[in-house]
Amino acid sequence: MAGKRRRIYATLLADPTRTWTVRELAATVDTPSEDTIRPSEGTVRDTFNVLLADGHLRQVPHRRSLTAMLTDRGRQALANLLSSAT
Repeated sequence: MAGKRRRIYATLLADPTRTWTVRELAATVDTPSEDTIRPSEGTVRDTFNVLLADGHLRQVPHRRSLTAMLTDRGRQALANLLSSAT
């Protein structure tokens, strides 16, 4: 699994009940060192859309920007992915 995707997943799992926009998620993803580049909004958006399509995120209605949060299935799937990647 790519490092950027792993950091996006870890950020989502760090606060699993939070609602996220792409911009908020991109701004929050941790970078482990100065040498590592933060994932772009485009990378985060692509990951966000895949997670939505797979049912790991659900859209929060009545928001101006696309806003989503982890589903229970998404929490489990991402936790399993991260644990198997180490």
